[in-house]
Amino acid sequence: MIAADLAALDQVLGNFEARPSQVTMAAAVANAIATETDLLVEAGTGTGKTLAYLLPILASGKRALIATATRHLQTQILANDIPVALAAAGVTREVAVLKGRSNYLCKLRLQRRLDLSRYSLPMALVAAESVARHSQVGDRSELVGIAEDDPLWPEITSTADNCLGQECPHQDTCFVLQARRRALAADLIVVNHHLLFADYAVRERWEQGGILPEVGVVVIDEAHGLAETASAFFGTSLSEKRVGNLLTDLRVALPNLPDALLREPMQALLNRADPAALRLFAAVRLQPNGQAVRGRVLESLAAPAVELAARLEELAEVMQEPLLATDPLFHKFDESLFAAQQDIEKLLFPPRVDDGLVRWIEHRRNDAILIARPVDVAPILQRTLLAEKTVRIFTSATLAVAGSFRHAREKLGLPADVTTLSLPSPFDFPRQALLYVPEAIPDPYAPDRDERVAQTILELALAAGGGTMALFSSRRALNDAHARLRPELLPYGMELLAQGEGPREVLLDRFVASQPAVLLATMGFWQGVDLPADTLRVVVVDKIPFPPPDDPLLVARTEQLRAQGRDAFDDLSIPLAATALRQGFGRLIRSQRHWGVVALLDPRLLKRRYGQTLLDSLPPAKRTRKFSDVRDFLTDRLTPA
Repeated sequence: MIAADLAALDQVLGNFEARPSQVTMAAAVANAIATETDLLVEAGTGTGKTLAYLLPILASGKRALIATATRHLQTQILANDIPVALAAAGVTREVAVLKGRSNYLCKLRLQRRLDLSRYSLPMALVAAESVARHSQVGDRSELVGIAEDDPLWPEITSTADNCLGQECPHQDTCFVLQARRRALAADLIVVNHHLLFADYAVRERWEQGGILPEVGVVVIDEAHGLAETASAFFGTSLSEKRVGNLLTDLRVALPNLPDALLREPMQALLNRADPAALRLFAAVRLQPNGQAVRGRVLESLAAPAVELAARLEELAEVMQEPLLATDPLFHKFDESLFAAQQDIEKLLFPPRVDDGLVRWIEHRRNDAILIARPVDVAPILQRTLLAEKTVRIFTSATLAVAGSFRHAREKLGLPADVTTLSLPSPFDFPRQALLYVPEAIPDPYAPDRDERVAQTILELALAAGGGTMALFSSRRALNDAHARLRPELLPYGMELLAQGEGPREVLLDRFVASQPAVLLATMGFWQGVDLPADTLRVVVVDKIPFPPPDDPLLVARTEQLRAQGRDAFDDLSIPLAATALRQGFGRLIRSQRHWGVVALLDPRLLKRRYGQTLLDSLPPAKRTRKFSDVRDFLTDRLTPA
C-alpha cells in the first residue's frame, strides 16, 4: 500500500522519483504503527521524511498529531506536504493547524485597545481591527509589516494570565477557541513543540486541562530540539514585564469594578505593589546576565521577593469580595495573582536544595527575568509524552552523533531497546559540497583572530559573488565583523545585512532579492532556513558551536554527569556541537540542485582529539584547507557552461 502511494506521487507532483531511503523510512513507520512500537529515525536532508511518515499514517486510518519545531514549519507541512500526501493516498481527511494563543488576535483585548485610542489610531491597530473583522482565522501572520517584537502584540493577543476562556463575551467567535474546536474535530493536527508541551504543562497541574485530543500516532518532527523545548515548558519564570503587565491590566480595569466602593482600596494596594515589583527587579538587574540564583544571590533577592508576594496576596484577598469573585475578569485576575505568587515561591524559596531545577537570571531587552529549568527532562518526558497510549515517531536529519543514537535516547528518556533507523541523505555531497578549514586562521581567542575572520569572510564572499551567510557564536563577534566588512564590501556593490536589522523572514527575503549580498547572524538564525538553489553558496561558521561554558543549564548538567562518573564534554558538549554543525550543512544542501561551501573558521576541528568525532558526524563532503580549492570549486559552478 505504501509503495503504491509513493508511486502515486509521480502523478501528483510530476517527475517524482521515490528515493530508496524514503521507501525504507515509510516501511519502518508503517511497521511501527502496525506493531504499536516507538521509532527513532534519522533521515538525512533530502530523504523526504515528511511524506515518508504522512503516507503510512493515512494508510493506517489513525488519527495523528504532528509536532514540529516552528510556526514556519507548521505552515510548510500544512500548505505543501499534507495536500500532496492526501492526493497520493486518494483519501480525504479533516486537517487543522493549532498554534499557541499568542499567535491569534484577542477580540476582547483588541477592543479595549481601540477604546483607549479612539481619537488617534495607529495604522497597525487599524490593520489589526480589519483582520479581526474579516478573517476566519485571526492569525497574527495575517498582519504583515508589524515586527515580531512590536509592543502592540501583547496588547492585542492574550496569555494564560489574562485570557477569560469560557467566560469571555467573545467566546463564540474567539479565534483561539475556534482553532481548538477545529483541532478537536480533525484527523490530522499540526502543532509545534511549544504548544505540545504547553498542553502537557497544563495537564500536569490539571488532568482535564489539556486542549489536544487523543490520537493514535504522534510524530515528533525536528526531534533534535524537543528536549530543550520541554525544559522551558516544565520550568518556571517570572519576568518584570509579566508582573508589570498584570498590575497595569488591573489598574486599567479599575473603572469596571463591580463594587465601586473597592476602587480606592484597590488603587491604594496597586500603589504599594508597583514599588514592591520595582524593588525586586531592581535587585535582579544588579546581577549579571546568566547569574545562578543561589547562595548570596538568593539571599539578596529574598526580602524584596517576600514583599512583592505579600502585595500580590493583598490584591488577591480583595478578589474574594463576593461581587468580584463572581465577575469573570476579576476572577481571572485572582488566578493570575495566585500563579505569580506560586512562581515566586518556586523560584526563590525552593522546598529543598536538590529539587532538580537550576535557577538563573536573564536580561533581555527591556526585561529582567528569573528562570528555573529542570536539569534533566527525561523523567518528565517519561511521565508525559512517553506515557501516552500512542505510537511515537521521532525524526530529524540530526539525531545521531558519529553513528550513535545514545545522546538522543538519553535526552528523550527513551529505553535502550527503542527501534532506531539511520538513513543517509540521497545527495551527492562530494560533488555538491566542500568543507573548508582555512590554513591560516588563528585559534579562537587569539589576538589577531577578529581581523582574520573578517578577511576570510570577505575573500569567500568575493569569490562566491555574494550568496554568503556568516554565523557567529556571539553578538560581539557579529558586530565586530559587521564593522570591518561594511567598508570593504561597499566598493563591490555588495549589500551587507545583519541580524537585528529587521524581522528574520524580511532579512531572508532581502538576502534573496538583493544579491550580491552577505548576511551576518548568530547560530540560532539558521533553523528552518530554506533558500533557493544558487542563492546561498557559502555558509561560514566562525567557530565550533560548543554551547557557552557559562550557560546555567550546561553547568548544572555538567555537574550531574560528573557525579555519575561521566565526561560531560564528550557526552554533552560534543553531541550538541555535532548537531549544530550538521544543521548548517542541512541549510546549505537542500536538494540535488543546491551546492556550496561550508567554511569552519576553527583549526581545532583538525588539531584536537574531538575533531575526528565531529568530522565523522558530518556529511561526506570534500575537505580542503586551501583557498585556491575553494575558489576553483566556486568558479567551476558559477561559470556558465
